[in-house]
Amino acid sequence: MNKYNADSVHKRVDYVQYTYKYERSCFDGLAFPIAVYDRDGIIAGANKIFREISGITEDDIRLGKVNFFDCLNDKNAVFIEAAHNAFSGGEKVYQNISPALHTNGDIADYQITLFPNAIFFPMTYDRDGVKFAGVLLDENKVDDTG
Repeated sequence: MNKYNADSVHKRVDYVQYTYKYERSCFDGLAFPIAVYDRDGIIAGANKIFREISGITEDDIRLGKVNFFDCLNDKNAVFIEAAHNAFSGGEKVYQNISPALHTNGDIADYQITLFPNAIFFPMTYDRDGVKFAGVLLDENKVDDTG
């Protein structure tokens, strides 16, 4: 079964949205890099592995000092376009992409290669539409959960 069929992607995104909203400690411990950002790119939340790979801190996020667009590997323009398009309301999967993020040293350079796929999606909504978008960097492992 395709890891990225619509139902599978939607279930994965629902889980991330739920943990971000209701179970922040679980969100921080998710095993794949994930970040939540606003329309201007300011990161509103990022889990531990995303912070480690990108070299940002919880204080940087809390103080609104980190822009998601600055974290993206600018060698591939599709990332910036995908990050903006996540506010349009749909989930979009990119498979076997070059490293999506600038990294924080040798260990992070290796870690980012473990996550060659990316899912961009709307994260939360308000009266004006999508308030925050998210990006989930994912492995190539087959998803047996359907």
